[in-house]
Amino acid sequence: MASMRQCNLMIAAVAAGVGATIAAYAYGYGIAMTEFGPAAGFWPFLLGVGLVLVAAGLLLDTLRRSAELAAQPVELSSEGNFAAYRMMVLVMVYAVCLFVLGFYLATLLFLPACMYLLGLRNHLLGAAVTLLFVAFIYVVFARLLHISLPVPWFLD
Repeated sequence: MASMRQCNLMIAAVAAGVGATIAAYAYGYGIAMTEFGPAAGFWPFLLGVGLVLVAAGLLLDTLRRSAELAAQPVELSSEGNFAAYRMMVLVMVYAVCLFVLGFYLATLLFLPACMYLLGLRNHLLGAAVTLLFVAFIYVVFARLLHISLPVPWFLD
């Protein structure tokens, strides 16, 4: 069975590789500031660099606690991991729903489902938070910034 140390080192390496790849590709789109704002690659470049920094932090923490983590086995079947797996499946379903249903409807379904998985059982509060969040996104992006968010595939 793999130890937590081995898994952390592997995840740090993969995250650093993915982050560096994102940053390199984004740099090709330009990261300079123009009179119209940042170039197309600016934000993806920052996200790639951020991922590399997070990987470096994981590597340093793993090396600092090497002996402790080497003795700790990885348990993929714990209840906490199953909760994370359910959330991963929900996020994948949301990604598909973004294409099929569009941003607003997919988000109206996704947020209450996330809140339920995280333990919120007050349906009135969940509905209020969801409606306020989606309304805020609509006002800021659609009305103020004039940015269109994904629409259902059949309206595209």
